[in-house]
Amino acid sequence: MGRHQRQNLTSGGSLDEFDKMLLEVIDETLRYSLGEKTVKIFYDYLRRKGFPLTSVPQNPEFFFNELRNVLEVDGQKFHTVSALGIVSLLERTIIEIMCKKFGIKFEEKGPVSFSEWVDKLRETYLSKFLKLKVLEGGGEEAEEKSKYPISGRRPGHM
Repeated sequence: MGRHQRQNLTSGGSLDEFDKMLLEVIDETLRYSLGEKTVKIFYDYLRRKGFPLTSVPQNPEFFFNELRNVLEVDGQKFHTVSALGIVSLLERTIIEIMCKKFGIKFEEKGPVSFSEWVDKLRETYLSKFLKLKVLEGGGEEAEEKSKYPISGRRPGHM
């Protein structure tokens, strides 16, 4: 079930490779930390609220706030750590895993801003992706497309 569920997690929508990677790391971290059943219940809860999982990369605050809310309701399970603490640890773990994937040193102390780190990691990914495309022979065309990611063309040029 886990592998099939993960494939559904990133299917549909127009996710780029970075967003797919981020969703997979989030999914694996949650399943490892909270268990398959809890994660399935949480994902179903989000779907009922009209929040597709493919929206997580663009709106991680909503996702993690809802996770905090859900864990607070079931707080008896985690007597020694608050829902806020658990989710903060999960966010930190996800960022650490993503940093390792990109070869970035993660030396933050204390709480991290998940959204800020996702933005930093996305920039790193895009710059590495652009360099790779240029090296593979995409040259100026790849560079031009990266400047204008939606159409790949400069505004006003057809």
